[in-house]
Parts: sequence; C-alpha cells; structure tokens
Amino acid sequence: MRKIIYTLTAILLMSKLLFSQDYAKVDRIVQNYARSFSSPDKLAKQINKDFTLPTEKARAIYTWIALHIKYDIEALRRPQKRTSFSYRTLEEKAQKEREIMEGIAKQTLKKKKAVCQGYSSLYKLLCDLSSIECEIITGFAKINKRDIGRLPRGSNHAWNAVRINNEWKLIDVTWGAGYINENSSQFTPDFKEHYFFLSPEKFVLKHYPEDKAWLFTTISANQFAKLPLFFSSYFDSNIEIVKPNNGIIKAGKTINFKVKNLGNDTLTFKFDYERNSQRIKPKQVNGFSIFEIEHKRNVNTYLTVFRNRRAFAKFKISKR
Repeated sequence: MRKIIYTLTAILLMSKLLFSQDYAKVDRIVQNYARSFSSPDKLAKQINKDFTLPTEKARAIYTWIALHIKYDIEALRRPQKRTSFSYRTLEEKAQKEREIMEGIAKQTLKKKKAVCQGYSSLYKLLCDLSSIECEIITGFAKINKRDIGRLPRGSNHAWNAVRINNEWKLIDVTWGAGYINENSSQFTPDFKEHYFFLSPEKFVLKHYPEDKAWLFTTISANQFAKLPLFFSSYFDSNIEIVKPNNGIIKAGKTINFKVKNLGNDTLTFKFDYERNSQRIKPKQVNGFSIFEIEHKRNVNTYLTVFRNRRAFAKFKISKR
C-alpha cells in the first residue's frame, strides 16, 4: 500500500512539474510570434498550428494578448457608449451580440489597445476560433482603496471563463497585461501569469460576477465588500492572511495579524498619513507569522502592508 501511495504521489508531483514546464514552453513559443496580426483568424491559425492541447491554446491566447495589447487609458476616461439594438427572437439577439463582440475583438487587435471589454472579447473570439468553450463574465472588481466596504453593485469589469476537461477555469487577461500606475496614471506593461487559471477562492478576492453562477465559491456580496484590497504580490505567492479577516478595522486599536507562508520575506507597513514605512518583525508560531501594528489615532485612514517592498494588502481604518 505504501508503495502505491508513494508512486501516486510521485506521479502527481511529476504532472504538476510538467504542467508548469508546459506553460513556460508555451510562453517561449508565443514570445516569438509577430507583434501584430491582420486578423483574429490568422493569430488563431498560428496558435492552432503550434499547439494541440486546449490548455496550451488557452495559455497561448492569454500570453499573446497580455504581451501585446495595452490598456487604453484615454478610453477609460471617456464616457462609455452603450450599444443598443432591437431583436425579434432569441436567436437574432444572440447573433447581434456575437457581431458586437467580434467587432470589439477585431478593433482591439487592430488598435492593439483596449479596456477590459476589448481584452475579454478578443480572448473569447480567439478561443472560439480554437475550439475552446469560453464565456465573457461581467461584474464588479475591487480595484482601489475606495472599494473596501463597497457592495458589488453593477459592473465595472469583464473577464473570462474557459471550459477545459469539463471544468471551468477563470482568467483575467486585462490584469495579466499590466497595471495603471497610481502616481502617473499611465499604463505599465507587466505580464502577470497568476491571473491565468487562478483558483476561485483567490479570484473572488478581487472579482464578483453579476451572475453568481460564475463565483464557484460561496462568498456573499457583503463578505466580498468587507475584504481588504489585495495586490498582485498577494497572488504570485502562497502567502495567506488568516487574521484580520475583515478589511475594515476600527481606529485606535492594536491590529493583530496572523499570516501563513510568509517565509523569510521582509514586511513593512504604512498608514496613509505617514511618509515612511516601518519594519515589522513577526514571531513564528506553529508555522504562522504573528505580529501587531499599533494605531492610536481616531481618524479615517488606510493601512498598507508591504512584502519585500511590494504592497500586498490594504485595509480601511474607520473612526470609532
């Protein structure tokens, strides 16, 4: 029995290693693609020529879009135009929606810039052309500190879900492409692979779909609203904040933290009213990093915790 267990464990570890290597191989091949294609069909043809597995194709589409489509800051600032149309049957409605999606996808490929609707539309069209079942998901994304405590009403973001081996996987290629610099308000290209097939438990920390069927977890809208604001550095590691489990903290209290999988990373923190960050020296207790942050002022502010000088979580401090 032990021999069987050891063999199964070895197979699982090897499968995980090969899975990771396949991603690296896919990325290397896609990085050598042309920077632009005249049509989605030609890009899909190249992907289908180089890859056979649905997972590889899904990754190739993600990588090319994330590397070559820039976020359109100007379009973000302009009032969004609403597309309206009439229809007589559900089939006609679906056809017109398809035409609109394809139009947005083709414009995205042509201009090589877009907002989330363009990213997700191009991703879907390329999946369709690669025989991968894909959907565009709309919902509320926790983007900045003002979203802490805000209920996910309406929609401010779009992402994708693909069905691989009869299992839905979540993807955000918009955030995989980079981020908007808070200081300059400019888009900074920064390929992030962790928004590809991110687990539902982590995906929901920043995304709440309008249709709860795409949650794949049981978190409520109220629970989502109270979450801290998590940054990319939280998702590119196994770090996990166990405590506090609420992103809204009463002012004037000592804040107790319990963090899992921190390792030897350097921790610092800063309140918004402070100029400089302060070093944290956590204690190691039963595999957890334990530390306290004192806050005596009865003021509204925000607390940011940094890991190796990169922000990984922000909390809202609310007056008593």
